[in-house]
Amino acid sequence: MPDEETTDAGGSADPNDRTDGGDVQNVDTAPPPATHPILRRALHHLPPILGILVLSGIIFGLHRALKKVGLHDVLAALKATPGAEIAHALALLGLSFGIMLVYDIPGILFAKKLVDFPRLGMRRIGLASFCAYALSHVVGAPALSAAAIRLRLYAQWGVPAAGIGRIVTLSGTAFALGTCTLLGGVLLFHPMEVPLLGNEITPLALRAIGAALWVTIGLYIRAARKTEPLQILGRNIPRPGWGLAIAQVALSCADTGTACAILYVVLPTVHGLTYPHVLAIYLAGFTGGLFSGLPGGVGVFDTVLLLGLSGYIDPARAIGAILLFRVLYYLLPAAIAGLCFAGHEIWVTASRNKGTFY
Repeated sequence: MPDEETTDAGGSADPNDRTDGGDVQNVDTAPPPATHPILRRALHHLPPILGILVLSGIIFGLHRALKKVGLHDVLAALKATPGAEIAHALALLGLSFGIMLVYDIPGILFAKKLVDFPRLGMRRIGLASFCAYALSHVVGAPALSAAAIRLRLYAQWGVPAAGIGRIVTLSGTAFALGTCTLLGGVLLFHPMEVPLLGNEITPLALRAIGAALWVTIGLYIRAARKTEPLQILGRNIPRPGWGLAIAQVALSCADTGTACAILYVVLPTVHGLTYPHVLAIYLAGFTGGLFSGLPGGVGVFDTVLLLGLSGYIDPARAIGAILLFRVLYYLLPAAIAGLCFAGHEIWVTASRNKGTFY
């Protein structure tokens, strides 16, 4: 991929730049420590080995996911869904793609304030962000697989380990922040819509939980704006600033809310089944699937959705809608991201062979 871009999401490498609304620490300028020759050789061969492992995981994950989806099942789900709803879902999917492309920007802005590295164009940022997000759902162990993809790509572009670590940290924690925010909103304003809990716990108690979640997010944003580093176990942890903290929450909420909207659109229209109800089910299923470590949360995600929808939709119709959602939100982005990642690896290999690696 030629390095012809000058757009940089991180802006200037000047450590005094402040676009996130909060102070940050000085740029790390200390020279790298000397390394043993054997270690240097090992580090030299590490990137291509990591690339092969990541690509193998992508192929394996896609194969496992596609093995469970038959063409007949997909066509049946499409046939059962009105064309207008399919078009609506595709429009929302396009919006979701756009969010995936910029998901890493807060982390890059944070890293750029603390360590110096070459300019990153939006094409590179979009490639790393989209591939890490979309492929981690099908490879399995999302936190580890997304980190491996980001490490592989950003290291190629000259981002030091400290910078990659901060990108991974901010991008990885964004999901938890968005989930707490959205779940807190559902509990505060629609407590009776929460499946299973809505009939077992009083609305007042659910609203109290929702308020506690929002207070937690508020405390995180407040803590992020302080200038002094956070000390944990004797280590100084830089703070991102309140602007980047808010960006994390906003991006994650937009991403999760859009994904849930896709599911809501492809579900059969049923009286009483509202978006807040589907959002509560989706958050529970997606979080459970994420912690399971299985590709796409297969089994866990679907079971939670079926349980939550059982009082509204016939299981057979619900399964068809969930299958269609999986194809749209999981498999289609993963297939596109897999092709992009493979194409990038081929380009890098060819460029190195020609001695023109950028």
